[in-house]
Amino acid sequence: MGLMGKWVGWVILVVGLGTRSYGDAMWVSTSPFNSTSYKDATGKGFDILFSYIQGNNNQAAKMNMTAPVLVNILPSKSRGPLSFSNSSSFVVHFYIPKKYQKDPPIPSSPQAHPVKLPQKHNKYLIAAVRRFGGYMDDSNIPTQALALKKSLMGTIYESQVSGEIVPYSVAGYNSPFESENRVNEVMFWFDKN
Repeated sequence: MGLMGKWVGWVILVVGLGTRSYGDAMWVSTSPFNSTSYKDATGKGFDILFSYIQGNNNQAAKMNMTAPVLVNILPSKSRGPLSFSNSSSFVVHFYIPKKYQKDPPIPSSPQAHPVKLPQKHNKYLIAAVRRFGGYMDDSNIPTQALALKKSLMGTIYESQVSGEIVPYSVAGYNSPFESENRVNEVMFWFDKN
């Protein structure tokens, strides 16, 4: 399963590395999952979306796996502002390959649907991003999100990440079978001024 495809979607501020820009793109997304575990929620979401790219859609179209796998996280305050609890919400997204961008197949599962990201029309979003390696899990994701949040203190984005509950996303760029040189990102989203 090779990961391929170009992610074309937003303006990204990589902390310490500058910015990169992407245009809007179609993704297939799950409905939100409430869970105490990133691994549990993304496992369920991955299975639904993997079924979609294996042909479980109205065109019976089989698609290559693409990168990144993007997960939006709305944490609960019961375990800390960036940690997971049973009321944390996870939405898993797969980028739809270029061939299907204009007319994406409709998922057969009611738990999946195509979406255009970002969801704000005629507005770019900016994401502050922190890269990290290894496999993403329930302990390193909140730790990396907190480190990114701290790095934004004293910037124009400080007020947008200083709330008690701050939604964020993580992106994974490697196949689960790749154990070395893994690239992950945690990101906070902002309106472009």
